[in-house]
Amino acid sequence: MDQAKTLRHLLGRKHATIHPILGDMACDYAACLGRFVLEQQARQDRVAVLFDGSVAGLLQLLPSGSRTDLIEFFNGRSNLEDQVVQLAQGQYLVVASEGLQALVQKPAQAAALLGKLHRMPVSCDRYYATLPYEAVSLAQAFSPGDEWYWVVQPTARSVTRAFQAIRTSKGVDENIQHRVIVAGVKDANEADHVFANLSESTSHLLASPLQYAGHLPALLPGKALNQVSREMIAAGRRIAKAICSFDEHALA
Repeated sequence: MDQAKTLRHLLGRKHATIHPILGDMACDYAACLGRFVLEQQARQDRVAVLFDGSVAGLLQLLPSGSRTDLIEFFNGRSNLEDQVVQLAQGQYLVVASEGLQALVQKPAQAAALLGKLHRMPVSCDRYYATLPYEAVSLAQAFSPGDEWYWVVQPTARSVTRAFQAIRTSKGVDENIQHRVIVAGVKDANEADHVFANLSESTSHLLASPLQYAGHLPALLPGKALNQVSREMIAAGRRIAKAICSFDEHALA
């Protein structure tokens, strides 16, 4: 193991953080992005874990019979290490829709999870969690003063929820760098329009303005996340590469 990787492990054990990907948990875009991030981390010889709070999302990729939820850990019925499912080399998933929803109501209990991350069955370099827009307090408990990723769709409801959550985050932690991924768009022009409107409406709220991190095309209805289009794969990998570069810079 090289010195940089050793340093990452030591930092991870001393200051464990779970990096939030915030979006609409009833849709699969945040989970889809999380999957690409896991793949990109593995390509860079790093081990990553995703706590997936989406309603369906990556459940489609799980082996038959492996469906458990992080809530079992908080209920004391299962150890954290027993919740971890390996998707591929260096890529791990913890199904966490119920568990993260419970933490949204009691974010102070995030410390119980952060304090147990060293119990993972593998040495992990990065941790991520898909969270609903409104989970601002939990995101801050997971990753104070760090990079947050907002997966915003081109609908009035999605943009409004994201705006309200970003506004709320101002009173929680002003040191956050907010990065926006616009998902489910027809083309780059539509994505630029959505981002520009959100950026303008939040410019007076944030110490650092929103940053654009790319866009994802629309998911095909009825398709599992392992059957996404070539366009989605190319876009997802491009954004994941940028996210992993941000992570690497944060550790420099």
